Amino acid sequence: MLVPVHRLMAPLAAALLAGVVLPAPAALAEATPPALRPLLRSFEAYARDLDRLDQAWPADAESAAPSPVETAELLRRLPAPAAGALPDEPSAVAIRESLRLDLQQAIALAVQNDPVLQQQIARVNEQQGWLLSVRGRFYPILGLALGGGYSQQAGSNWAWKGNLGVEGYGVNSAFAVPTGSSNRYQTNIGEGFAQLRLDYELVSFERSAALAQVKADLQESQHTYANRLRQLQLDVSEAYYRLQLADQLRRIRQVVVDNDTVIRDQVLAMKTAALVPRVDLLRAEALLQQDRFRLEQAEALRFSSQRRLSNLVNVPFDVTLVARQAVRLQPPWPLDLEQTIVRGFQDNPQLQALQAARTALQRQADRSAAELLPRVSLFATGGYQVAQSTSPVIDLNGCCKGPAFIPGLNSQGGDWAAGVLLNWRLFDAGITTGAVQASRAAADRTAQAEAAERNAIRQRLEAAYYGHRAALSQIIAANASFRAAREAYRDSRARYEFGLADYTDLADTIRSLTTAMEQRAEAMTLANLSYAQLLRELLPVPSRPDQPVELPITLPQ
Repeated sequence: MLVPVHRLMAPLAAALLAGVVLPAPAALAEATPPALRPLLRSFEAYARDLDRLDQAWPADAESAAPSPVETAELLRRLPAPAAGALPDEPSAVAIRESLRLDLQQAIALAVQNDPVLQQQIARVNEQQGWLLSVRGRFYPILGLALGGGYSQQAGSNWAWKGNLGVEGYGVNSAFAVPTGSSNRYQTNIGEGFAQLRLDYELVSFERSAALAQVKADLQESQHTYANRLRQLQLDVSEAYYRLQLADQLRRIRQVVVDNDTVIRDQVLAMKTAALVPRVDLLRAEALLQQDRFRLEQAEALRFSSQRRLSNLVNVPFDVTLVARQAVRLQPPWPLDLEQTIVRGFQDNPQLQALQAARTALQRQADRSAAELLPRVSLFATGGYQVAQSTSPVIDLNGCCKGPAFIPGLNSQGGDWAAGVLLNWRLFDAGITTGAVQASRAAADRTAQAEAAERNAIRQRLEAAYYGHRAALSQIIAANASFRAAREAYRDSRARYEFGLADYTDLADTIRSLTTAMEQRAEAMTLANLSYAQLLRELLPVPSRPDQPVELPITLPQ
């Protein structure tokens, strides 16, 4: 059966193998048996197959970068959800809007919205507050105390032995107190006072050590903030590159499914014309369903990658982010390995944060030791007090016939004091010694952590550098594989349809082409990821939150 088909379709086969564009097959339809006309119609779809394969890779022309105004508007439209916001309705997390953005915009959004970065900013502000507090100890403290109040005092007296019979105290005396007599009185007092106090530490070794410790803590928090900027650039770049890869895999697999559908229809037409066995149709159907399975996986990966980027950037709950650009290779890494390692150690905020933490622990040990040293301070106080007392209730029972109480009394007074205080802890049973020992041990531990981090940085740089070089070589191999597989697919497709090849050869060629296309995308993504990993250790970043943040996606020269 194959030989007649080959002879009938020989001109068409030769043209397809040579890559010549044919006119519409309508002119050949009149000379073609009716059973072969579906096969001719399927060749119209075949003429578009290679175009679809090429369209799976968008044009390499770089799209115009968004303007600063567009980026500012995007930042305004996508504020971070409130820190305590917890959506309680399904409608609150339903995706209502998809926004396209490039990598630089995604990084800018992350800098604005990232909660971990906001924590680091708050920590810097916290340490700045502690620094301000300790610096205040180098100046006098002036305090004013004002007060007033009202009180009531009540009392009574009982004479268990009177003064009758004592010379000068007769029965008729105004101050005669018989035995058993008593009195009761109540006094009401209202008072107010004002006091001004000045305290000033003249000599304090602990105060100087505390200032040095807080400064080191502030530096640690600033370097930790800078390190978070570097890590944020890497995390967002990685999420964006993987989203680009997921988009590219979906496009590739969609084209493969479309082509599988065309091939299946062609095999069905050839099977209808009794040109191929039934097993070829079954194989074509199986290949189509397998590629549909892979397409569904790519769709799921694309949606998952979109949500990963959206959650990392921390946009509103009902917004999802879409990559604006297709997979595009970043320029090769401009430094050799030795230069990369040396620059990776220079001004590295991870190492600087550990160095500052070790310094803070050393100063903390000094601060604890200074607790045993004397402190000398100056104090001065001055105040004024006024009071009024009244005794409206006086109850006499058997004594004191004359007036013995003053119904009302006003009093006032003022005082001042000044002096020098010396505080010296002579013995504390090892409290200070233990604190000093613990702080110095912690400083030694931090020094070893710095050494471990130094080695980890070098390992990450070397692994990323070798991975980047390998990915660039893989791109060259993948491009060559793609070109060869594309031509093999074109030839194998035509040879099969004209009875010159087995369907197994065509299926293997399709698999080879699909693999080459996916490897090309994966190699480019790996190259970009390794570039971002190298950049993470060398990217210059500010260490203060009040400085502008610029996180380029390539190494500044």
